Amino acid sequence: MPPKPGSGTVPPVAHTASWGRVPDRAPAPATARWSGAPATWAHRHPAGRAVSLAVGLSALGGALALGGRRDKVLWFCAVAPDTALLIGIAGAPTWQRMPSYAVRPYNVLHSPAVPAVLLTAAALTGRRRLAVAGLAWLGHIGWDRACGYGPRDAAGHVTR
Repeated sequence: MPPKPGSGTVPPVAHTASWGRVPDRAPAPATARWSGAPATWAHRHPAGRAVSLAVGLSALGGALALGGRRDKVLWFCAVAPDTALLIGIAGAPTWQRMPSYAVRPYNVLHSPAVPAVLLTAAALTGRRRLAVAGLAWLGHIGWDRACGYGPRDAAGHVTR
């Protein structure tokens, strides 16, 4: 029998998770993550954080080798993803929660798709500056994931 509207009861789940448990909540559909990147891209597991650290340091090392220590493009792109934090800093109640209007820019700028586009453009055009920008951006994202900062949910919290 279906529950009455407004009764507050939830119908039983037709399937169970592994080990025979009923899941606490249904997983979000893949289309709910508008950025296209998996919400769990290496920031939740220690091994994933280690891989992210290796990717981040390698990418930053590659950007330094291509551009040099004083390359303005390198340093701009290494900090550019955090401009979304500046958008929401005035309305942020705590560092753990970001205001909802700053979540989308944060997730876009911290998506691996941005450095992928830059690196693809660098490969197609042969422009060193684009390669430096893509590697620096990827290094920033890898470093953030290694520190445990992943995509934000609609409420502004780091996804868990």
